[in-house]
Amino acid sequence: MIVEFLTENEGRVSTVAKGARRRTSSLRGLLVPFNRLLIRYSKKGELRSLMSAEWDEKGEKQLAGKQLFLGFYINELILKIVQKSESCKMLFSDYESTLKNLVSFPEMQEVHLRRFEFAILKKIGVMPDFSEHKITSNSSLYLSPEQGVFYEEDINNLNLNVGNDFFRIEPMLLQVLTTLNSETYGWNKVFQNKKYWLNVKSLLRFLLNGQLNSVELRSRRIMKEINQFSREISK
Repeated sequence: MIVEFLTENEGRVSTVAKGARRRTSSLRGLLVPFNRLLIRYSKKGELRSLMSAEWDEKGEKQLAGKQLFLGFYINELILKIVQKSESCKMLFSDYESTLKNLVSFPEMQEVHLRRFEFAILKKIGVMPDFSEHKITSNSSLYLSPEQGVFYEEDINNLNLNVGNDFFRIEPMLLQVLTTLNSETYGWNKVFQNKKYWLNVKSLLRFLLNGQLNSVELRSRRIMKEINQFSREISK
């Protein structure tokens, strides 16, 4: 089996687990999504050899139902966006806490997903530190997935389409994003304000589409099909 791990010290690691499909293999029940494991693997090559794996007692209970699909969405984001063999201790921690929160607080799943999207965009350098930017009440910032932050006076000199090439960030949204960047509990407050929350979601989707070249993720498409099927059944 080819198995992708998210590790605390080396980020994404691709391994080959020899003999893992055999009925007698000790790995058969371990190498499934979302399990927290203690592993040993070779250090050479892009595809490492998995030498051993065992259950980590710190592992939380498993996702189920709709939360399972949300977990697959998070996994797909990591596979599509995060480069291999790059240390990502903060993202590892964010990933683990997101899975835990999806199980423990399913009613806030929207917040958990958006927080993780924010974290992964920050990890790859697309989401800037908004505390470094200041604007007046009459101006705006403009953010590009590829070119970073521009100010009002800069954007006027560029032949680019705001909405396609850039996302406009007004003063109040800048304040909200600065709060989200530094305060864990700020997410719950923003979630209660529909206008701000929609703006944050739009920005996240804009930046993610830029990284994914607007290709729809398989997990997102499946969730849409399931929701559509559920609506049709309930009619």
